[in-house]
Amino acid sequence: MNMAQGLETNTFFDINKFPPEKGLLIFGLSMNKLFHRQSPENCLEDIRYFSPSKISKPLIGLNFVYGDFLYLYSDQPASELKHTFMNAVIDHRNGIQKLLEKNFIEFQIQHAFNYMVWNQLYVGTKDFNHLFEKLKKIYKQDKNFQKYVEEDCKVFEREITENQTNFFLEEALMVYLLNKNQIKLPNDYIENNQKWILFCYPGRPIKTIVYIHQLNPFHLEWKDNPYQNCFYDLDEKKLIDCSRVDLETYQVR
Repeated sequence: MNMAQGLETNTFFDINKFPPEKGLLIFGLSMNKLFHRQSPENCLEDIRYFSPSKISKPLIGLNFVYGDFLYLYSDQPASELKHTFMNAVIDHRNGIQKLLEKNFIEFQIQHAFNYMVWNQLYVGTKDFNHLFEKLKKIYKQDKNFQKYVEEDCKVFEREITENQTNFFLEEALMVYLLNKNQIKLPNDYIENNQKWILFCYPGRPIKTIVYIHQLNPFHLEWKDNPYQNCFYDLDEKKLIDCSRVDLETYQVR
């Protein structure tokens, strides 16, 4: 869905109000940002930016999704990563929960907040591995896809290794599936009855994420969701509509 017809490409604006139906905000959490940009205190400020000013009705849940398992695309021993990530997730989750409980008058619907690790997204998806293998085959045959992954690697000063490529492809696929309502998401308040989902992250979406939404490789549509091709940048406070991105001139950073 083109959410802003008539606007120039690569021109984006903030959201005025969220839809008045049940919806879910997804906060994607990077393991290397948990105690810096995405610290519990900063996450709370991101929530405050949305609530109450952008809330039409109190029908919105928020799921924090930790990208722990995604970071196993690494040459480090899995046992070391497991120990590090487990402690980081627990500490971060407890930090957010304590802040929400401390500010319970401001955030009265405490069960609207849910915490997930990356593995839960796998089991909430129908045959994720099959979709991922199909996407990798598409990537190997699509020169534009390869170019955008390479450009993402350059922007973040990463080597174009198999691990790094798989990291970007899996991350992009998961955001795409979330936006298309293909993943069952636990939230006691919304109870999987959401009419819309919006993925939020501090920073613009990488070109790999934008391209998979433009390509729509699995022909998925969720017409109820006005944000099915979108990504909210928590830093710039702008809604990035992937359908209106010109990837040849778009800058991730």
